[in-house]
Amino acid sequence: MKNSVKLLLAGAVLAFGMGSASAQASNLDVVRDSNGTPVKTMSGDCLRTQWTTNKDNCGGDVTPMMEIKSVYFGFGKSTLTKDGRTALDALATDIKAKGNSVVAVRVAGYADRIGSATANEKLSKKRADAVRKYLVSKGIVNAQVVETRWFGDSAPATDCPKKMSKAKLIKCLQPDRRVDVEVDTMPVVADAEAAAAPVEAPAPAPVAKKAKAPVAKKK
Repeated sequence: MKNSVKLLLAGAVLAFGMGSASAQASNLDVVRDSNGTPVKTMSGDCLRTQWTTNKDNCGGDVTPMMEIKSVYFGFGKSTLTKDGRTALDALATDIKAKGNSVVAVRVAGYADRIGSATANEKLSKKRADAVRKYLVSKGIVNAQVVETRWFGDSAPATDCPKKMSKAKLIKCLQPDRRVDVEVDTMPVVADAEAAAAPVEAPAPAPVAKKAKAPVAKKK
């Protein structure tokens, strides 16, 4: 009976110690799978590479970093320019190089204020679709480009005066004729076991032995 009580107490102490260790986790060191989802243990805690703080939000306060690449279009056009294709080629290469750290890609189309709102909405959609299709043709699969949006002329990036000649106004409104590609990236640990493995301490340096002083012989 006494041995059983001892075993129960030992188990409780061990469980408490493990719970304390799980609570002392860094939110920035959550191990994630290829989709960017936190890897959890059977107890529901996040698997981490190190333990430094007193909170375990399982990556709840870790937000991806967003980069935006803009591609511009000609007036009234939805076809990609040479510069636009070059920019998207570089972007596709960068996305593929980042691999699993890319968790989302969004495409947003825009138009300037010239013309009707209905026509500009359709034009912005065509521009967004053109960019999305080009990225897919460069190996960015459909699953990665998770969202395509279009805003027409409702979200201008310019503040051009109304009293301008049409030629000057078209030039001034160029930044509104664009598609923004938003790329979300998240740090991903490729090998969870290797990342979670403890780091061995370096072996102590050998201690040099003191040489014995020669003993003078008596004649």
